[in-house]
Amino acid sequence: MSGSVKINIIGIISLCTVICNFSYGQITIEKNFNLELAEKDSIKSLKLEKSLNAFLTEAQNGRFSDEYVDSIHQKKYEFFFNKLLGFGKNSPDRIFNNPIVIKSYSAKDEGEIYFMTFSLSGSQNGKPFIYRIVEIKAVPYKDHYRFYSPFEERTANFKSEKYNSVTYYYSNTLNHQKAVEFSELKNELSALTKTEIIPLDYYKFESIDELLKSYGLIYSANNCNFLCYDLGFTDSEGEIYITGTDNENYIFGYVGDYLYYNLPNQDEIYSPFVNGISTYYGGYGLSYDTLEELKEQFRDEIERNPTIDFLEEFKKGRNSSVNRHFSYYVMSAFLCEEVIKKNGFDGVLKLVYSGKDGEFFFENLKTTIGVDENNFHQTILKLINR
Repeated sequence: MSGSVKINIIGIISLCTVICNFSYGQITIEKNFNLELAEKDSIKSLKLEKSLNAFLTEAQNGRFSDEYVDSIHQKKYEFFFNKLLGFGKNSPDRIFNNPIVIKSYSAKDEGEIYFMTFSLSGSQNGKPFIYRIVEIKAVPYKDHYRFYSPFEERTANFKSEKYNSVTYYYSNTLNHQKAVEFSELKNELSALTKTEIIPLDYYKFESIDELLKSYGLIYSANNCNFLCYDLGFTDSEGEIYITGTDNENYIFGYVGDYLYYNLPNQDEIYSPFVNGISTYYGGYGLSYDTLEELKEQFRDEIERNPTIDFLEEFKKGRNSSVNRHFSYYVMSAFLCEEVIKKNGFDGVLKLVYSGKDGEFFFENLKTTIGVDENNFHQTILKLINR
């Protein structure tokens, strides 16, 4: 359909209704205390309501159209839009309510642009729950509205400073030494992987709460209650780095995403070993435990459990932990250190490409440092006792 053809909003809604009824049904928002979405303008209120219904219906069905989301904006703030995709799918023990609009307003200097806050809630096993509380920006498009994350508005007053190829954005203070250390590590990664140094925007949020609210997630259950993107991640296909750890040098969250977006054949990358590389360079997760501290923890574990088999623990994946750290990430960090000593970073990259499920991991480990399943346990013992 050409861009010169004007699409009637009623036609869009009707078409969406047909499609969505085939899957999960048309979303119909509720309005808290029957609030007006656009004050003293019933026509605009109706357009906002219909547009939001269509947007949320697309979200529930797992795909946004260009009618309701600017694809360039969606790619830039993928984290936000992914938090809405697929919501509200009922199960025998979980029932979702209709979304409820809590607030809608137009800022004085924004004109036709509206900011709307809505909640996604329901009940599980008869008990009520809140899944998300979301703020979203509505911008006129054709004869309806498109929806955006309010990230740019919510971070507009952030300060900024540049270190090498990294531009920091922050609301309070910045540790200059840590900022320099991170920018130097970024350049080192580029040299080690023989990839181009590209600019990076680093948003250093004071807390997870500040991070989420900047995106428009006033509340997000699986971010506030579980470690799920809470620590550090890239957005805009690796051009933006976000962390809610109040840390200018949160390396652990960056290394894996850097490799994913800058190396070819992402489908062949073995993520547990990549997390080991992240641990080697940046310490473990939010605890920041160094390699030496992790080795000490493993030695303590042997004292508690002398019959432990580290090969068996490695193969358990996320079902094995030492001091609340996933064992196979930590052992991968130990192995990363050994590979760098013997083969440099080229050996590390060989292990990175061990297949998505690690199907070539032990084969690659054998060719790089002579370790396979037969001597894996003994090797870990040797590495933690150096």
